[in-house]
Amino acid sequence: LASALQSKSSAFSERFEQVFQLQRNQGLTLEHVHFAQAAMSALLGGLGYFYGSSKVKVADKGNADTPVLTPPRPLFTAVPSRSFFPRGFLWDEGFHQLLV
Repeated sequence: LASALQSKSSAFSERFEQVFQLQRNQGLTLEHVHFAQAAMSALLGGLGYFYGSSKVKVADKGNADTPVLTPPRPLFTAVPSRSFFPRGFLWDEGFHQLLV
């Protein structure tokens, strides 16, 4: 198991450098590259599938401060914080999709 994990970790590092070229073209240190790898892994780890109703504020429904419950529907999204806020946000969806 340890050798398989090491092999996958090495393959990830090689592919990451091939795609983003942070050391070769950007001149970043290995410490910076590890930080970038952790950030990307956290972002991808936040991908999730949800199903259910959402509470949304609709400005043209009279009182914009009162949320409206939507009919149940699927949502595939990336959440801003898995541990503290495990729900999708439309306002940052474009940021997540840049990577995906």
